[in-house]
Amino acid sequence: MATANFPQIRPTTRSFVMGDYPSKTYRSLSGTIFKRSFGNKQTGYTLELTFKNIGDDQELRSYSGTATQILNHYENVYGTFEGFVLPDFVFRGMSDSLEGVIQSPSNIMWRYAAPPKVQSVYQNISTVTIKLTGELEA
Repeated sequence: MATANFPQIRPTTRSFVMGDYPSKTYRSLSGTIFKRSFGNKQTGYTLELTFKNIGDDQELRSYSGTATQILNHYENVYGTFEGFVLPDFVFRGMSDSLEGVIQSPSNIMWRYAAPPKVQSVYQNISTVTIKLTGELEA
């Protein structure tokens, strides 16, 4: 597990897709299908976070982090390789019950699904979008 802490920036938007139970569908030559379950815990959670109008490398009044900090975090966890824990402040603004569903697996580790996307909005201001995938760690 990576020791790099996720930057202290609350996302502007969050998009979450619940995980699914590992299974495989088989189809016979006659067209009949059957499913085989390979576990009793959900895997493959996805979370997309957008940080709109944050400073490139200097903190703005309403945010306590920068686009550079997000890119540095991506580098510190070796891109999509290492997992990390998302702190609770990432989910602030959601109801407690919804946050509980998202954070319910106590051993969920988040990884970058792809490199961060940075869109320059104005001089020294950017919007950063990151896509994460959550898997259960043994």
